[in-house]
Amino acid sequence: MPVKRGHVAPQNTFIDTLIQRFDSQRRKFLIANAVLPQTPIIFCNDDLCHLCGYSRAEILQRSAALEFLYGPLTSSKAIGELKRTLTECEERLILAILYDKSGRLMVCT
Repeated sequence: MPVKRGHVAPQNTFIDTLIQRFDSQRRKFLIANAVLPQTPIIFCNDDLCHLCGYSRAEILQRSAALEFLYGPLTSSKAIGELKRTLTECEERLILAILYDKSGRLMVCT
């Protein structure tokens, strides 16, 4: 029986290569499908799950715009930049205040 990789996407060696490359750097990251509406998250690594307090199952298929991590101090500017980045498919450095599952503030880039 094949081992489940923890992502919801057809088998794709490109995605597997991305996962291996970033996981080996011990970074917190997710991968989303920019072709589908709402850019659903198709993979997130264990480090990201640990940081935000959500299980992988709770994160997968949510929007990569990360609305579930917004809180009172999340700026509309950061939200707009994140959403623009997803629609324009370009890399940007965004400083945002997000919140973990327990409501603890996280400063993220």
